[in-house]
Amino acid sequence: MFPVFAQAKVAAKKTASLSNLKQISLANIMYAGDTDDKVPMYVYIETDGGWHEWTWTTAPYRKNWDMMYSPMGGPKAISSWMSIFSDPKYNWEANWQYFMQYGMNASYMNRAAPDCSDIQIAGNLFGPPISSTSAASPAETVYLTEVGQDGSEDNVGTSVVYGPGGWQANDVCTYGDWGGGDLWYSLVGNTDKNRAGFFRPRANGGVVSFLDGHAKLMKTGALAVGTDWNITQSTGSAIINDRSKYLWDLQ
Repeated sequence: MFPVFAQAKVAAKKTASLSNLKQISLANIMYAGDTDDKVPMYVYIETDGGWHEWTWTTAPYRKNWDMMYSPMGGPKAISSWMSIFSDPKYNWEANWQYFMQYGMNASYMNRAAPDCSDIQIAGNLFGPPISSTSAASPAETVYLTEVGQDGSEDNVGTSVVYGPGGWQANDVCTYGDWGGGDLWYSLVGNTDKNRAGFFRPRANGGVVSFLDGHAKLMKTGALAVGTDWNITQSTGSAIINDRSKYLWDLQ
């Protein structure tokens, strides 16, 4: 009976994680309703040089920080990881918001020009936030996914997820990609475990939400459709080869 109980527990956690992401997506949609349809900035740079992330910006719409952690996930942020936030201008919540276990497709949700000319302007770090109605197929555009980093404390989260092939894409400037090795703009850790840009499938797949608000469980390969990505590739070597199938851009 023990294997049956274990399977039931995993199924329950998957359902709970899916519920979390649906609620997070709804909160983000509510935020967009109050900001002329704009999605939140992934990272907003404060005038004093500090910053806060989308997880903090949308917190009043969620009113719950616990849902930002996957029931399937490992530990939350650990003190040894917190040194990057030692500057006093980062408040307590800033110490935690980077380590959430659901991350934004920031490369396209805050889409920067291919020449990177509009990065770090008007408070944005990644690029200007898009209108939530600007995607050609909102139901087929990745918004948020379950995420995790590799390291001594496996499954510690991050608030960003990168799309495969983004580094070499001709329509966006991005800080990261899929593949093996450290990502260029990860604050801590890497994604060598599954080489999928911080996407973390914790139970035969990971939960994913789309710009229209719906969410579902997806395997890594299904998220890489439209690219030549494979798990043996080094970081940044994947290429988008079929835009009609690709799930991360706005086309």
